[in-house]
Amino acid sequence: MINLNFGVNKMLKKFLLFSFFILFTLFNVFPDKTEDESYLSLHFIPGLSIPIGEKNTGTLSLGGDASLLFRFTVPNLTFLSLEGGAGFGVVPVKLAEDSDYESVMMYLLSPRIGVGVEFEVFPKFFAGAHLHGGYYYGFLDQDMPDNTGQNPLLHAGVGAEFRPVTSLGIGLDVSYRNFLGLYNDIVVSLGTSYHFQSSKRIQVLTDMKPYKELSIKEVALDPIFPVFFKYYDANPIGKMTIKNNGKIPMENVRVKVFINKYMDNPKVCEEIEFLKGDTEYNVLLYALFNESVLSITESTKVQINVVTESTVAGKNYANESVQTIRLYSRNETTWDDDRRAAAFVSLKDPTVLRFSKNVLSMVKNEVSSAMNQNFLAALAFHSALSLYGISYVVDPSTPYEEFSEKKGVVDYLQFPSQTLDYKAGDCDDLSILSCALLESVGIETAFITIPGHIYFAFSLDMPPSRAKREFLSKDDLIYIEDKTWCPIEATALKEGFIQAWKTGAKEWRENNGKNLAALYPVRDAWKIYEAVGITGDPVAITLPTKNAVVESFINQINQFLKMELYPRVTELEEELKRSDSPRIRNTLGILYAKYGIYDKAEEQFLKTLAKEEYLPALVNMGNISFLNKNYKKAKEYYERAYKKGPDNAVILLNLAKVNYELSDYNNVKQYYNKLKKDNKELAEQYSYLDPSMGDELSRASQAEELKEDMIWSE
Repeated sequence: MINLNFGVNKMLKKFLLFSFFILFTLFNVFPDKTEDESYLSLHFIPGLSIPIGEKNTGTLSLGGDASLLFRFTVPNLTFLSLEGGAGFGVVPVKLAEDSDYESVMMYLLSPRIGVGVEFEVFPKFFAGAHLHGGYYYGFLDQDMPDNTGQNPLLHAGVGAEFRPVTSLGIGLDVSYRNFLGLYNDIVVSLGTSYHFQSSKRIQVLTDMKPYKELSIKEVALDPIFPVFFKYYDANPIGKMTIKNNGKIPMENVRVKVFINKYMDNPKVCEEIEFLKGDTEYNVLLYALFNESVLSITESTKVQINVVTESTVAGKNYANESVQTIRLYSRNETTWDDDRRAAAFVSLKDPTVLRFSKNVLSMVKNEVSSAMNQNFLAALAFHSALSLYGISYVVDPSTPYEEFSEKKGVVDYLQFPSQTLDYKAGDCDDLSILSCALLESVGIETAFITIPGHIYFAFSLDMPPSRAKREFLSKDDLIYIEDKTWCPIEATALKEGFIQAWKTGAKEWRENNGKNLAALYPVRDAWKIYEAVGITGDPVAITLPTKNAVVESFINQINQFLKMELYPRVTELEEELKRSDSPRIRNTLGILYAKYGIYDKAEEQFLKTLAKEEYLPALVNMGNISFLNKNYKKAKEYYERAYKKGPDNAVILLNLAKVNYELSDYNNVKQYYNKLKKDNKELAEQYSYLDPSMGDELSRASQAEELKEDMIWSE
């Protein structure tokens, strides 16, 4: 055989050196543009061709190859691309020793088209694969028989690319090629790519020219969480620095931000009256989003236009910087601030309202209105949710226990209607749903956080002093300033409301003593993170039957009475055995009355009055008659009490109330005016009794709300 190594290697080295010179030039000459998204890219891929197969390796040597490839990324499927280009290859051919030719070089031209896929595995690092089909034309550099040929080809490979900036990349590719009818090989390539920036820009301003002496730098943008879209109107989404590099001052500088589709108009972030020459200014960027951001269900990147308007020497200018910003899905947030969960408490969601209103209508009038109404509503919702079939399920991808401890890590939270639809949720999802149901009927709620866990509490709408008198389980309540909160473990749906209350109270005590517990009222959190609701049709839900809800509700009420009422009844009855005191018997009657057991309450008051005209018993019997809507009898008891205590503020209030119900407004005026002189604060609480209050509709509304709010005389 003829030895061709010297001549072939020399030519191959020249080819490879030329290829890598082109690669270096492309990487350094093209400017970096980081503002826009790229859909079209150009790839220059020089590499080494390694023939494979016993037949090929005996005839062909290592060769060189270079491809020029265009790639178009499908806009709505950014992992998929359509690709087309051409390659040029140089392959040395080994000839027999008796050949007439000293050396032969084979050249191949190979146009091809195909598809590719690519994914960002790490920031700035991409991996992908491609499959191409095409045609090749080959020829030899010597005039000899059969020195040309052509046929189809197949080309498949995998690669990885690093993009230090948006527009430029450098990558490694390994491909298999089959020149059908000729040979096949493996190509190992090291190439570069240039990603053309999209020319489709949203023009916030018209055709004003940029001011050349203004530079925009250090633009830093935070990711956007759509659930807080109202929040960003007053809280920055990022910052940047502008600098007047010239000597002439810039006047009336205005910085605007605009994101197409998700903002209706540009947001003016900063107005600077005067910016001297050679001066920098730091600008905070804001955005006023519209509700379209709540339609985002997958994290995405969008363009953001930042425009700086200015006037210099009487001429108007506008400098535009187009950046990329990430918008997360509507369900995503971080736990940098635990109050953020309040934004998901969509109390006006039609599905939430349907559930809450229907459940309360089922249990209405099932127990006395004398019991705390907030407590009863929370109990009813807990029973209904359990019957509805909602389960506590830890989200394996974003567990609250783990994610709450990692500030800045993105978590996935469900809106209340989604939890009702899925019938499952994490501790945060169930707490959000419970808060939404209670808030939808006007009951104040709060989130409680302890290490690795979140649950909720609701307000009993009574001051701590009153709650400590009325609840035997006073240690199971939370007292903060002038409010009393009842903690409920949201995940304990199957254990019943009373057990969920006990569990929530235990968790609070154990962690609060170590300063590890926090309570965040939802309505306070809404001042920062307003509640939002997701768009779309209401979720179709099938409520549990009324009979099932009422049965569960009554069972829980009986458990509560067994826990709260009967131990105190037994204690008072034991005291009465030792001393039949009117004070003790009156206290027993009040205890029954507060839990709506009016027949037993009346029995105790009447036993006391059979022995003496005991003023508290007279007032309380009037209250019982009032609650039973026997207003004439109630008036008689109040008037008997008035004779014994004409200056008693509670008696004056009750006489005004009962005469209001009897439409005897002259007496209402007489007693109410006296009450205002003796106890102005109490009078103001029942201002509907004031005859000078002109709004009859407001008076009637307040009368309906307060008429059964009885003050028991102890």
